[in-house]
Amino acid sequence: MKALRVTILLCVLVAVAFYTKLQRLESTAWVDTLSVSIYPINGDGSARTEDYIKALSVNDFQAVERFLKKQWEKHRGLDYEPIEITLQEAVTAQPPVLSNDSNVLKVIFWSLRLRFWAYQNAVDSNKSSINIFVRYHQVDAAKWLAHSLGLQKGLIGVVNAYAAEAYEGKNNVVIAHELLHTVGASDKYDATTGQPIYPEGFVNMDSGYEQSRAEIMAGKIPLSKTESVMPDFLRQCVVGNKTAVEIGWLDGVPDANQ
Repeated sequence: MKALRVTILLCVLVAVAFYTKLQRLESTAWVDTLSVSIYPINGDGSARTEDYIKALSVNDFQAVERFLKKQWEKHRGLDYEPIEITLQEAVTAQPPVLSNDSNVLKVIFWSLRLRFWAYQNAVDSNKSSINIFVRYHQVDAAKWLAHSLGLQKGLIGVVNAYAAEAYEGKNNVVIAHELLHTVGASDKYDATTGQPIYPEGFVNMDSGYEQSRAEIMAGKIPLSKTESVMPDFLRQCVVGNKTAVEIGWLDGVPDANQ
């Protein structure tokens, strides 16, 4: 029986790996506009968060569409809509959580569980559709939001956001960041310090720490070696050349000059 279970597991992993490869090829071909579905989730279970979610409309996420269209035109010089966002019905189920002390095997199983959970809760799960689940919480200065994530395997994003109109711009920055993870972009900040990495995490190479915009995958505007600030809106962000290469918008080795 043990040998049979191992064989079945190996078959599942091979099938998932094959499907993932197809997803990666289709999602980074940029031939057709990618479908991006936003699924709100009441992350804290409060009535205020529920009311906020009920008042959401697709217009609240249009800044993400505009940002990627503008950045596409900057890199490719063509009039094209890279993504199209739709707002779906709220999801009541919470995504599986990965514990901080998880080993490699636990991470693999968590990834499979998350992908199955997304498959169960998403309206569209084809090879070229991206599903972003946004878990909303009330603003609480005493609590930090959990880390958001974007998986290229499965084209899934889980974003932790604030249920407040004043944070709409910042929420969209995080959504765009995790969305780009799903199509192959890597982080451009130091995982230990959270500071943007030079040079790929900087927008203007010649201005030192006199920066006014953030590389979207750095997530922050660098102010000094130890200080940075999160942009308030996507118009303060840029898709840098290295990120553009990673997601298939540019060919070859990225130029350090953004």
